[in-house]
Amino acid sequence: MIVKAKERQTVQIIGSAQNWLFNFLLFIMISFLGSQAHAKVEVTATVDRNQMAVGETFTLQVSVSSEEAVQVHPPNLPDIPNTQIINQWASSQSKSSVVSTGQGIDFKTIRSKVFNYQILVDREGEVVIPPIAMAVAGTQYRTAPIKLRAYGGGGGALSGGMPPQKDQPDWPRDPVDELEERFNQLLNRQFGGPTQGSFMTGPRNEKDAFFVLAEVDKTEAYKGEQITASWYLYTRGRVQDIDSLKYPNLKGFWKEDIQISTHLNFERDVINGIPYNRALLVSYALFPIEEGKALIDPYRVKATIAGGFGFGQGFQATKSSDEIPVMIKPLPVEGRPSDFTGAVGEFQMMVDAPAKTVVAHQPFSLKVRFEGRGNAKTIELPKLDLGENLEVYDISNESNFFKNGQSYKEFNVLLIARKAGELTLNPFKASYFNPKTRNYATLSSQPITLNVMPGVKQDSLGEERIQPEELPEAKLPEVRTQWSPKKSQRNYSFLIWMTLFASVLLLLIGKLAIDMGFFSQPPNLKEVLDQRFKELDKLVSKKQLRQLGIQATNTIYYALGNISGEGGASEEFDKVLAKVAPSVRREIEAPLRKLVDYFGVLGFGPKSYVDSIEDTKDVKKYVEELKVQLHKAAKINQGSYSADT
Repeated sequence: MIVKAKERQTVQIIGSAQNWLFNFLLFIMISFLGSQAHAKVEVTATVDRNQMAVGETFTLQVSVSSEEAVQVHPPNLPDIPNTQIINQWASSQSKSSVVSTGQGIDFKTIRSKVFNYQILVDREGEVVIPPIAMAVAGTQYRTAPIKLRAYGGGGGALSGGMPPQKDQPDWPRDPVDELEERFNQLLNRQFGGPTQGSFMTGPRNEKDAFFVLAEVDKTEAYKGEQITASWYLYTRGRVQDIDSLKYPNLKGFWKEDIQISTHLNFERDVINGIPYNRALLVSYALFPIEEGKALIDPYRVKATIAGGFGFGQGFQATKSSDEIPVMIKPLPVEGRPSDFTGAVGEFQMMVDAPAKTVVAHQPFSLKVRFEGRGNAKTIELPKLDLGENLEVYDISNESNFFKNGQSYKEFNVLLIARKAGELTLNPFKASYFNPKTRNYATLSSQPITLNVMPGVKQDSLGEERIQPEELPEAKLPEVRTQWSPKKSQRNYSFLIWMTLFASVLLLLIGKLAIDMGFFSQPPNLKEVLDQRFKELDKLVSKKQLRQLGIQATNTIYYALGNISGEGGASEEFDKVLAKVAPSVRREIEAPLRKLVDYFGVLGFGPKSYVDSIEDTKDVKKYVEELKVQLHKAAKINQGSYSADT
């Protein structure tokens, strides 16, 4: 019996070990498959060109990129009419880059597998590469179709050149490109891509060194409905310099800024199979004001594209985006509520009385707030149903539009109750038009009950006037009709000493006033700016660019603080600019932002970039442009210059 028990115990131990080993292997397999399934994979198909002569070749690349090691099967290349596959080869590479995260700076590795096909075009006309199917980590992917154009003409069958039969080594990277890429990654900003139903203009000539494309999320909208419009710079080279020559006027639209880029943060994008680097230039939220046909006008820029490997003479050109026509539909008349005040979007309404107990004949506050997606700034306060025991004393409001498309408008209504007791405020009602449902919706608040305590009417409200106090009749002094002067001996020495003492005292007071600057005329803003720009010119001539960037930035903050009258040297640029009058801000904001960024990079950017500037010709242009903009701001603000230094 004891022997059998030991045998049974041994069998149980062996069975438990087998189960543990099986569960461990199953866990490893599930973890591996899970990591394969959750790996972020991107499959794209690109061509090196999409226009060629008959008899020439082009290269088709099908690439798979992932942050994890995944199993990749060769693509199932479909039949491409009017072409022949001359050669094919594959390559692999890994690329590490520095990225900015919420916890700091981290390294990110992208693994890529590229399948290359050299294809000969043997017939004139349009060539369409159908979607290419590819299995990656057990998941099926399909690329976007690509259209090419073959035109008649000569060219040998192998004019495109035979590619090597083995993997290509990586070319040495341009150090300037690498520095710029890392700098941009540290300042990385995420931009939303095209959404469903959006429209983007196409390039006029894909062989251009760069071009500007406009994108809108819709080309048909209701009056007051938000349209998001963005402009992108596309290039296959490295941008050395860019200048915005003309921002869109956007006549017929209420405009709110979403993003005005101060740095070119490039990302990869593919247009008709051609890979490009693109960077957002500007993005606006547009709200149509009038019905009918509207036009989103072009954005015009001048840019310099670097030569080969980022060195040598750059190529400079001016490009503009295409116009985008937009159809603006009127708001429906049928079903429009009487309390509709023009709000278009999706909104909520909140009504609140901060104090539940108030005093009769004294103002108390009532807040009415609208918030949601759309332009809440256009919302009007609905008609107030207050009854006979309430009066409106004053109404004020504040509003703001946020970059995510949300906005709010809050009304602060001061009311006066005329009777003590319990008072119930009727529900507030307001309507808006929802462009998604194409219907009007009505918002309604809850009734508010207040306890009104007895109070006394305020004199300042005009119910009572202060009566003047009656004063006793004043008695006039007796008038003397005769005067008999008495002769006395005058003390002339006393008068002389008093005169000398007063003269010395006046001289001392005058000297003190002069030393303290009471009689000196303070330099006006023009004189101060002229003096500062003389110092900046000296720094340029001495090539002290780091000090130039710092002093130019200080000059900008000084001028804006002087114009607004509130200082602000320790605040952010946006806060200082917000204190300036709107008439000034409209004229100088766009060019001044660019100048702030330029001199900020000189003063606080990478030292290697500042040291690489040999020719100060462009630096002088920026200093001269800064002088023009600051003088213009001062003239617009007051029509003349004045300053307190």
